[in-house]
This record gives sequence, structure tokens and C-alpha cells, in this order.
Amino acid sequence: MESSTPAWVAQVPIVVTHIIGFIIAVLVLRRFAWGPILQLLDERRAKIQGEFDRIEVSKREVAGLREQYDAQLRDIETQRRAKIQEGVTEGRRVGSEIQEQARSDAHGVMVRSREETARERDQAQVTLRNDMVEMVIKATEQLLKEQLDPEQHRRMVDDYLAGLETAGSGGDTR
Repeated sequence: MESSTPAWVAQVPIVVTHIIGFIIAVLVLRRFAWGPILQLLDERRAKIQGEFDRIEVSKREVAGLREQYDAQLRDIETQRRAKIQEGVTEGRRVGSEIQEQARSDAHGVMVRSREETARERDQAQVTLRNDMVEMVIKATEQLLKEQLDPEQHRRMVDDYLAGLETAGSGGDTR
């Protein structure tokens, strides 16, 4: 039975059946499967977006912490410099105090030295004067060949030496 109809015409009911089956499958899938599939895709998209948002928040937190860290480092550096400057200032102050104390001590030593030298000079003058008096008394005893009262001799020599000191110093007071 060969007919003169083309072969494709015989295939039309099969194609139509396939199209109708495809449309029914799409409608069934749309009704029952698309919803859950789209819901799963939306949930997955929301989860991925949530992860991106959390990553972005974490980046901002890290940036904030980094700024705080940098600020703390700057504060520490400022404090370190202040402590160093404070130490330098304290060192200079202590150095100045030590120098001033040394000057004061040196001045005190010089004053005590001068006073001690003056005392020793005065003591030496008294000793020299007494030695001269003794020598003059002995010399006078030798000359006079008589022994006078030592108190009279001492008074005479003291008067004589006082006259010499007054004439010799010429009013010079030390």
C-alpha cells in the first residue's frame, strides 16, 4: 500500500502527540517541579548572597580593626617618643642638679680651704710671734746678763712687736 502521500504527513500525528506530551510535561513540571526547583535556586542564590554579605561585613570589620591597630601603634609610638623625651629632660635636669651640686661643693671646699688657710696663717703668725718673743727674750738676757722677770720681758717685746706690725703693715688689713 503505497500511497502517494508524503512520508512526513504520516509522521504528523506522532509529532503532534510529542508536542502535546511536551506541553503537558512542561505544565506538570511547571506546576510541581519548577516551584521547588526555583525555590531551591532562590535559596541557593540567597545563601550565596548572604555569604558575600558576611564576607563584606568581615572585610569592613577587618578594616576597622586594622585602623584601630594602626591608631594604637601610633599612640604607642607617641607615648614612646614622649617617654624618651621625658627621660632626656629628666637626664638633663639631673645633670644640671649634679653640676650645681658639684659647683656648690667646690665653692664650699674653697671657702673651707680659705678659712683653714687663714686659721693656719693666724696660728703660724702667733707661733712665729711667740718664737720671736722667746728669741728676743733670750737675746736680751744674754745682752743684759741679768734675768728680768719673764712677764716684764714678754710685755716689752709684745709692745715692740706691736709697734713693728703697725709700722710694717701700713694699715694693710688682710
